[in-house]
Amino acid sequence: MLLLAPQEKQRPEVEVDKSSSGVALGPISLSFGTELNDPNGLDASTSGRVDGSDAGARPPSIHSMSTAEWRELFEKDGTNDLWLEDEFNAGSRLVGGRAVHKGGVYGFRTGEGPSAGECAVHKIKIFDHYGNQEIDIEVPEDRYILWEAEDKGLELPYACRMGCCTACAVRVKEGSVYQPEALGISQELKDMGYALMCVGFPTSDAVMETVSEDEIYELQFGQYFAAQALDPEAETVERDDYALSIANMDE
Repeated sequence: MLLLAPQEKQRPEVEVDKSSSGVALGPISLSFGTELNDPNGLDASTSGRVDGSDAGARPPSIHSMSTAEWRELFEKDGTNDLWLEDEFNAGSRLVGGRAVHKGGVYGFRTGEGPSAGECAVHKIKIFDHYGNQEIDIEVPEDRYILWEAEDKGLELPYACRMGCCTACAVRVKEGSVYQPEALGISQELKDMGYALMCVGFPTSDAVMETVSEDEIYELQFGQYFAAQALDPEAETVERDDYALSIANMDE
């Protein structure tokens, strides 16, 4: 028996106007198929509404350039890997990359970039046992302590620079530090006066001293596992391989 393959239905060709879609709003447009100042066009806030009424304001473009300008500047060879361009990836935009597009400075108002110049400045004294030095520095309240020190030519311990590895840990002896992104130390240690300079904002004049990562590890994990190991009633002893692997990845 001869079997005939069913004929594939031919899809109708659809004409697409590529001349204007997204051009006015740039290459990473949230609105599609409309011009920036076209009040009658659809955008992300009105699409799908039967009555055609506005559901909200049109979202702003992430970039001020037109598509043609973008291609001329960044896609001369036809492609551009946005993830490799720090100015354009999503994570960078969250920490100031968007300001760079507008001619600003990377990291502005994030603690990493320059101070906005409209906040209090605090005197910070750091006893650095690694470098056997005593540091006196003035740090604006909107800058991370480590970043301000480095900008002034000072060397302090660091590794991950994102609040995880505890290489820049200090014990705050006087004053206070705001550190919501210090994931490497528990709330219990924060209450005991420990802080991470790489993500710590000073909120007053302060005196602090560097501490070893071993001290932080012992307080957060070592004592817990030691207590288990010495418990004769424990059926099993949990190992800290997971914590160690996290620490190694941070390094």
